[in-house]
Amino acid sequence: MTASSLGAERGVSAAALVYKSQRAYVAMMFDVLGRLLVAGSAADPVIQRELTGFPEGYTIGFAVLGERLALRIARVGDRFVPVAERSGRPDLEIVFKHVAHAFALLSFQESTPTAYANDRMVSHGDVGLSMRFTRCLDRVQGVMLPDPIAAMALKSLPNIPLGERLRLMTRIAGGLVQSFIPPARTRSQRA
Repeated sequence: MTASSLGAERGVSAAALVYKSQRAYVAMMFDVLGRLLVAGSAADPVIQRELTGFPEGYTIGFAVLGERLALRIARVGDRFVPVAERSGRPDLEIVFKHVAHAFALLSFQESTPTAYANDRMVSHGDVGLSMRFTRCLDRVQGVMLPDPIAAMALKSLPNIPLGERLRLMTRIAGGLVQSFIPPARTRSQRA
């Protein structure tokens, strides 16, 4: 059964099914990307050095125009931390003009430089800090993605020796997994 026949059976167009599935994927990838950036900033001294260039409390976000889809992180000390409150505009925001554009980038069908060149997203905020953030993002992707996928996603692959890459990959993956485990409640919280 095809997506269009399934949609027709339920009274939903194929385009609506594609949109809903792309939207769900983008929401999931925003969540995973935020968690990877948080874990990467805790594990990687290169990212921690980049973070020193951001003012304390500086917020960074991704959004999709006209959607409630968003990702927010902030610099606290030498780490990125998740920001639960998504109201207001972050200090630096990358906005995709449509869910399909975010989907193409986050599914590695289009690289970040190509997406910018094709005017699929805009950046609001300090250009220098935007470039600094891009280096953090590229570093996490360069560590975590297999080389063939990273080559599609990034302008160039970071030169990370295999031993260092495996160590970072393990630590970042561990931080990612840990981020999905809710903190244990203390006795006073249970009472």
